[in-house]
Amino acid sequence: MHRVLAVVATATAVAGFGCQTGSSPVTSGPAGRHEPAAVVVISDAPAEFMPSALMIRAGDTVEWRNTGGITHSVEFVDEAAPEGTASSPSGIIAPNEIYTYTFKAPGTYTYVCRFHVINGMIGKIIVLADEPAAATTADAR
Repeated sequence: MHRVLAVVATATAVAGFGCQTGSSPVTSGPAGRHEPAAVVVISDAPAEFMPSALMIRAGDTVEWRNTGGITHSVEFVDEAAPEGTASSPSGIIAPNEIYTYTFKAPGTYTYVCRFHVINGMIGKIIVLADEPAAATTADAR
């Protein structure tokens, strides 16, 4: 029953949800790098993901940091969950803990905190294709 309520609340919230003005794309390095391309801060007052929307490249890693005093989670919703994840890949993220995930495939991935979705704790990651470096004139010869 809680899952149904979470999905209904998420669908309602996501219907009007988009990348917020002021959100800027993350500049990405080479795919598979070890440091995160973006950091999402999880806070309690109000319960939210900051930023709530990100744009990254396939192969980039996102890090979620719980800076609050209560537990949170990162649970992907919709039929387009990232490759290799369960519905709740993070499990419980306790205060001062970190969860990271490397996005392998392009797409738009909506996620929620399963404990606070009813309060509107929703985020979105837009993953663009990892484009190969442009050929130089020397390469074209």
